[in-house]
Amino acid sequence: MLFKYTFVTLIATFFFISCSSDSSDNLNSEENTSITQEIHELINKYRVSKGKSQLIFSKDASSIALKHTKYMINVKKISHDKFDDRFKELQNLDNAIGAAENVASHQKTANQVVQNWINSNGHRKNIEGNYSHTGIGVEKNSSGNYYFTQLFYSK
Repeated sequence: MLFKYTFVTLIATFFFISCSSDSSDNLNSEENTSITQEIHELINKYRVSKGKSQLIFSKDASSIALKHTKYMINVKKISHDKFDDRFKELQNLDNAIGAAENVASHQKTANQVVQNWINSNGHRKNIEGNYSHTGIGVEKNSSGNYYFTQLFYSK
């Protein structure tokens, strides 16, 4: 009987530990989703303050943006490498006719990254551009630093 009880306890402990690590991944994912939503809201609030229309959030464009964010983490630098490929994906998936992107890293909050983009002429031009849709990819690297990609496009 003692063996059975110990075995069940070990199984239950293993299950709990396994679920705990999964839930921490979910927490990171939820945190990234929250920051993504906040960036979207802040960008739209800024656009409205400038008389521009709000951008429609695209899950497909966000997947494309997230792939680029993960690429930047892997190469350990922010870049616009292979932007033409991302634009072609947007054309194929959602009939995009024009696109731009903003990238960043190491800001700790959505507000910080959006303010930095607004304070930069080129990034602000993209934010204020004649676009209708957006996709945002946010991910932390192994050191806990965020990387960001925001795609803007029109149809």
